Amino acid sequence: MKTCLLCIIGFVLFAGNLSAQTLLGTIVNKKGEPVPNSTIYIHELARGIAADDSGQFRMTLHEGAYTFEFRSLGYETLTKPITIGRSGASVRIELEEKTYLLEEVLVHPDRNAEDPAYRIMRKAIAYAPHYRYQVKEYTSEAYIKGTFTIDKIPALLKRSVKVNNENVDINTLIGKPMIVESENQVRFLSPDTYHQKVVALKTSVPKEFNMNKGLNTLTSSIYNEQFGGQISPLSMNAFTYYTFRLEDTGVVGDQTLYIIHVIPKKKSADLLSGYIHILSNTWNVYIADLTSKELGITMHYRINYHEVKPSVFLPTTYDLSMKMNTMGIKASGRYYASIQYNSVALNSSAAISQRQVSKIAGKAASPNRPQRIKQLEEFAQKEKITDKEARKMAKLMTDVSEPEKVKNERRSLEIKEIERVKMEVDSLAWMHDSTYWAQVRKLPLHDDERISYRLQDSLGGGGPHAAGSESDNVVISVGESRKGLPAKLLAGDTWKLGKNASLGYSGLARAVKEYNFVDGFWLGQALTFRYETDGGKALSVAPSVYYTTARQKAVWQVAAAVDYAPMSLGHLSLSAGHISNDVKRACGVSRWMNSLAALGLGSNYIRFYDSRFLRIENGIDLVNGLRLLAGFLWEERQPLANRTSFNLLQTPVPDNVAYAPHTAAVWRAGVTYTPFYRYRIRDGKKEYDSSLYPTFSLLYEKGTGLFNSMRSPNYDRMSFSVTQQINRTVFDRLQYTLAGGGYLNSNRLYPYDYKYFTVHPMLFTDTSFENGFNLLPPYTAAKEWWAEGHITYQSDYLLIKNLPFLQEYLLDEAVHINGLATDNGQFYFEGGYSVGWMGMGRIGVFAGFEGRQFDRLGVRISIPLLNMFEKH
Repeated sequence: MKTCLLCIIGFVLFAGNLSAQTLLGTIVNKKGEPVPNSTIYIHELARGIAADDSGQFRMTLHEGAYTFEFRSLGYETLTKPITIGRSGASVRIELEEKTYLLEEVLVHPDRNAEDPAYRIMRKAIAYAPHYRYQVKEYTSEAYIKGTFTIDKIPALLKRSVKVNNENVDINTLIGKPMIVESENQVRFLSPDTYHQKVVALKTSVPKEFNMNKGLNTLTSSIYNEQFGGQISPLSMNAFTYYTFRLEDTGVVGDQTLYIIHVIPKKKSADLLSGYIHILSNTWNVYIADLTSKELGITMHYRINYHEVKPSVFLPTTYDLSMKMNTMGIKASGRYYASIQYNSVALNSSAAISQRQVSKIAGKAASPNRPQRIKQLEEFAQKEKITDKEARKMAKLMTDVSEPEKVKNERRSLEIKEIERVKMEVDSLAWMHDSTYWAQVRKLPLHDDERISYRLQDSLGGGGPHAAGSESDNVVISVGESRKGLPAKLLAGDTWKLGKNASLGYSGLARAVKEYNFVDGFWLGQALTFRYETDGGKALSVAPSVYYTTARQKAVWQVAAAVDYAPMSLGHLSLSAGHISNDVKRACGVSRWMNSLAALGLGSNYIRFYDSRFLRIENGIDLVNGLRLLAGFLWEERQPLANRTSFNLLQTPVPDNVAYAPHTAAVWRAGVTYTPFYRYRIRDGKKEYDSSLYPTFSLLYEKGTGLFNSMRSPNYDRMSFSVTQQINRTVFDRLQYTLAGGGYLNSNRLYPYDYKYFTVHPMLFTDTSFENGFNLLPPYTAAKEWWAEGHITYQSDYLLIKNLPFLQEYLLDEAVHINGLATDNGQFYFEGGYSVGWMGMGRIGVFAGFEGRQFDRLGVRISIPLLNMFEKH
């Protein structure tokens, strides 16, 4: 029996060698020089293959005759029949440099005439939605190879690099390629779902990188609004961002091939540059050769498309290269994918093209569809269309071609988190030997790659990686280390208490919370206990206690919160304490910034009072976007005086402003409404995302005493606001807030109950400029009525960013307009200009006007990161 089994295995292997032969080849030019980045397409198999930088390729084919197409940028496409015999074959392919036909297109062009590229791109943009949704599903086989090499890393970082929280000796990786190869079966389901089964996997990547599933198949389409995270040249708004120039033409079958130079209007990381090749008549992409640059990382995409089915052009080869040169780190990488399509099914709703549009009119299901088809026919018959007509045609094409599933997802308020690539690894994926890889490998291994494999095999790293890992992500951290108990006590940490509970500790380093002239230093600690359920509900309790060195008293507070209805964002909070507070409360200067000013400069921007309080607040969504808020505050308010004047500059310190003592009970109720507010559900809890409409707010506040005390406040106040952010383009945003209100009753008002406004009185602030004033006195207030407005127009390219040498920097500019009218005096107007950097900081200059008279000028610097100290 054993002998029979061995005979059967031997016969199968022998038969496999007979039926599957290896084709080796090199692609060169007429001078015998290798042609890099070439691609091969086998028409009978609908298979694409990418050659390497040396023009070399390899593949395994059954015996027979095949039609090969060899293609490379700058060279004429060569179609050549090749017969594969029992002994395989070896070929040398010579490509001729491309013959330029541009003179036939541009005959004595007018200097002021529009470049012909725009006529071509309008058609391509108009037809992009058709190709986006053309395919309903397909099955394919994909050979994917990725290489990555670390060329340089600063010595300071070498010892502190961790991968997935594991120590890695980075010196052993520098200059050595890390390789991942996989053979995959891919099934695509429209519009954006990929089922990828990894049938074979081999890698020389260290196990710490958790490369247990190989590399994903690429999912980004050039026909989408965005490609690879950048704005696609075929986006409906492409003319806003790109300039196009016709560089060359050629002939492919019975169609003209247009080579279009894609030139970004700005040097932005959101834009691509390079070339796309467009076929006439069908207006689809034939080759995409595009580059993106961001933060020292350059990505170069080369994608070839072939007609795998009549009028169906799909990517057959991907060749992506990456170069990194940032923060002293240099690295490079390459991603190859060769694809063979086994079956392709089309969307009936997307069967629209210039050749087919008239055929679909009779198949329309909705009453409006024939009219849309008629409009598409009219546009398709035009030799030239305008930018506006191109956008309109693209919208019509989207409406006609887009599957109902996509339409429903866009109309739905819920944004569903969909796993675009669902990967499955075959149980035998890691078990294949070198004979198998010699059959499936499409790119020959280089010498350094063979060495890399041998080295990893010798270290025992050639098997499955992190088989029990719950995540496929690779997390690389620098400068982190495992904290021991002393380090955790010093810096603070959070400890898990079982599956659902945790305990957080602020740390000894934060034992000094703040400093002011009323309290002196706050010395103490804070804890946070949190319990979360699997359904998104949570309970938290956060006590803190501090000793004030100047007042020589303890201040404390306890804050508890319950998230009781996660799908309605039901949140109930209860807090109590005895602290010093700001008369302005939430809209005042942060305690942390005031501490720096007091200790360093002897300046005080807060009017303190003694507060013993009990606060209850609740918020819940009545329906999506409509939120009900209710709250109650009981507070005993006592004046405070300065107890110290210590500061580093020994500056005289002004007295704290004191007000009459009293108790107050304040009731609040309000609603906020945002129409068509889109949301996500994460871990069983709703999270609001965005809306195209403003947010409207209405708040009522009643001040009184619990026992009708003559010293308690007595007032009724109503306020409203409208706020919205409008993203005009990728580069431009407009944000505005309009607010106002007044006192319906103001029988007894204390300064604590005035309407205060957000003001940035210091040179430095830890808040943004958008919804505050910069040059007003810090305690500007209204006692009867008020109206305020804030408008910020922010742009990546406004004034100085239009200078070419500044366009590569991640700066943005903004114009600010703020206005205030109150019962106290003239209308106040403030205008300003600011420059920011990645949301990390912003510097602005502002001018203030009382009525029509110029009144003041100032500079402000916003550093939002400083706000993190306030939260600890």
